[in-house]
Amino acid sequence: MRMQKTILLLCALLISTPLYSQITKALDEESEPLWEAGAGIVTALTPAYPGSEDTNQFVIPFPSFFYRGQILRADEEGGARGRFFKTENYEINLSLGGSLPANSEDVKAREGMPDLNTMIEVGPGFLATLWKKKGAQNFKLGLNVPLRAALAVDLFEVKERGLVFNPLLYFVTENILGSRVFTFTGISTVVASHKFHRYFYQVDPQFATPTRPTYSSESGYLGTTISQGFSKLIFKNVNAFLGVSYSNHKGAANENSPLFKEEHNFTAALGFVWWFYESEERAREF
Repeated sequence: MRMQKTILLLCALLISTPLYSQITKALDEESEPLWEAGAGIVTALTPAYPGSEDTNQFVIPFPSFFYRGQILRADEEGGARGRFFKTENYEINLSLGGSLPANSEDVKAREGMPDLNTMIEVGPGFLATLWKKKGAQNFKLGLNVPLRAALAVDLFEVKERGLVFNPLLYFVTENILGSRVFTFTGISTVVASHKFHRYFYQVDPQFATPTRPTYSSESGYLGTTISQGFSKLIFKNVNAFLGVSYSNHKGAANENSPLFKEEHNFTAALGFVWWFYESEERAREF
């Protein structure tokens, strides 16, 4: 079955995230290409950070590719990762995730504070197929359970920012809503360490103001996100995709931070991918 995983941008950085679509054009072949390469463009609206009242709007071109090696993998099943153990329904891997940067001058609550850099997450994960059907109309219920170390990246400077636990339960369909139409429905939650929360929510004395008192962050629950994605092959080698998500941060460990402004965040993205290369060599499983 061909899964269409909704991910949050960083396609250009090969980082899996909860909103944008990586889409393959190799839809009906029994044997998938080892390599697929393409280029796309996405326009999106995202919160500056979880719980922010300000949003980022952007239009970004990005490269997109799949590599279906037996160990190294970047595909529809779980983004970029290294697979250490694989059966028909289970996989143990080293996976990537991340989030976008935000300029503090564009975020009212963070005025005068350091910018938030691009966040890269890397760590072990467990990927499981819980239920699937293959045929003219396919569907799959899966579970992705990663535990990752977060790294803030600013050009050549990399700083460790704690641990993130981000399990995702997802349901993917193919051709059920129409020919070559794919859907992705997911629900995920985030629990993170003190160091991770500190990066987003702590206010040290030098950054305190009359309207932004000092605050010491805590570890724990961050929020739950529901995502819905759609994609369709509109031409032979071109896919269109739409993704939306809603995040609820009520009860978050740091909802008392002066930087925490919204219990509800929304994300939306629309884009296209043109696939211009497919290898003759086919992928092989274990």
